Order: sequence, then structure tokens, then C-alpha cells
Amino acid sequence: MVTTGFVGLGSMGRHMASRLLRADTALVVNDVNPASVEALQRQGARPAASPRAVADEAGIIFCSLPTPDVVDQVIFGEDGLCHGSAVRTIVDLSTTGPRMSERIGDALRERGIAFVDAPVSGGTSGAEAGTLTLMISGDGAAIDAVMPSLRHIGSNLFVVGDKAGQGQTVKLANNMLFASNLVGAYEATALAVAGGVAPERLLEVINASSGRSYVTEKRIDPPVLDRDFAVRFATGLLRKDVKLALQEAEASGALLFVARAAAQFLDIAKAEGMADEDYTALIRLFERWNGAEVRRSRTEAL
Repeated sequence: MVTTGFVGLGSMGRHMASRLLRADTALVVNDVNPASVEALQRQGARPAASPRAVADEAGIIFCSLPTPDVVDQVIFGEDGLCHGSAVRTIVDLSTTGPRMSERIGDALRERGIAFVDAPVSGGTSGAEAGTLTLMISGDGAAIDAVMPSLRHIGSNLFVVGDKAGQGQTVKLANNMLFASNLVGAYEATALAVAGGVAPERLLEVINASSGRSYVTEKRIDPPVLDRDFAVRFATGLLRKDVKLALQEAEASGALLFVARAAAQFLDIAKAEGMADEDYTALIRLFERWNGAEVRRSRTEAL
């Protein structure tokens, strides 16, 4: 059986790796957190002491890592994946930005290693259920080779281009739009609730009107109304993605207006100590500023 590798077993990676194991994949894994490795080991994965050790065993390796700097270190560091003797293809499921992805792809190509850019969307629930959306770009033959594995990770697989970085461009556009929608929807909801409108009724109207979005349909009711702020996607990671989008816009000369406002709000959230909290908890800032709590009304709960 061909061995596959997985590096990065955090809130997203552990679920994706677990799904590969359930598909009878021979999997070797590595993470900086020994407990994360042990959890996958109990499911049948083999542990490796370093990324390079993974790459000495696995021909195809998936990475799910928090920041561009970490991705760079895992791939090109002293014990990085690029030094392994078995690796032939690296698939990056992280969000790093187009320029970073292009640089990685170029550097790996010089070493004879194929690179697939495949950032994901869908949060921890999507990772666990295997319903993630993947935005895939890179060499066509490499994409074809990893597609069977990707089908165990996500249910919406979109090949968006043949160059590394194009998947990142789509991912940043998506998360930039999501962050802008999130801030606008939470701001508007808090305003209406402060004005005495029941949040359930407000959402009923909005979701039948032109202001509806994924946020108003899915990310206020139930999580906010039920005060369920369990971490699914940390605010700090959303901020990182929006900042990457702003960096790309500056590099290309593109003008961004709404995204800059969303980034400023996320900067405030970080300053308030909310970087590690789920993005749904951001409603609390608007609640404080508007003097009204957005929770399920008593009459609705009865």
C-alpha cells in the first residue's frame, strides 16, 4: 500500500487526517503537539519525529498549518519535507496567500517535487464530516494523482487554475467576503435588537430579503442566539486571512474598501483579546457597544 503523509494535526488537520485513515489510507503523521499525534496513532496512523521523517516514508504529503511562516518552515526548514527521500507531491491545505504559494511551487519544482495548492473552507464541522470546499490549483497531473484522497476530505472540489497560488486567490476572496458579511450582519443585528426587535423576527425578514447571506442564514441562528461560541474557526485566523488579502491587493495595486473596514474591526477584536475565540463571539463587541444582547427570545424558546 502506498504511504501518504500528513503534517499539521490541529483543529482542521486532525479531522482531515482521520478521514483519510477511515478510507484505509496508510498514513504517517507529524505535529508539534505530541497529544495530537497520539490521537491519530490510536486511529491507526504511524508517528514520525519530524516533517522530513514523514517525507522519507510518504510519496504524497498533505499539510494543514496555521500561518505562512509555519508552512515555509515545515517544507523548507532543516528537517523540512523537501529533504525527504520519498516525497513526490506536497498538497498544501493551508491559507498562505498567492505569492507564498507561487514561491513554494517554484522552489519545489526545482527539486523535482510537485506542488498542489488546495486551501479549504467549511470549518471544523466540515472537516469532520468530509464536506469541505477545496479550491485547487497546480499541475494537472499532480492534481489528478491526489484527487482520490481529496475526495475523502471534501465534497466540493473546484480546480480553479493550473498555477500554484490561484487556489489561494480564490480562498482569500472568499474569506474577505465572509469577513465583510460577518461584520455587517453582526453590526446590523445588534442595531436592530437594541431598537427592540426580536432577533428571530429580524432574521426571518432579512433571510427573505436582499440583505441575506450565509452569516444571517447560518451563523447567527443557532450559534449566537443560543450563545454557543465553541471554537470552530478562530478569530485570529480570520484576521490573518483578511490581512493576507490586503497584502495581495497592495502588491497588485487593487483597491479595497469594505475589506479594510473589516480588517480594522478584527484588529480591535485582537486588541480585546479575542484572537483565540470563535468568530461568532465577535457579536459580543457589538452587544457591548449597542447595549443589547443578541440571544433567543423567551417567547421563541417556549
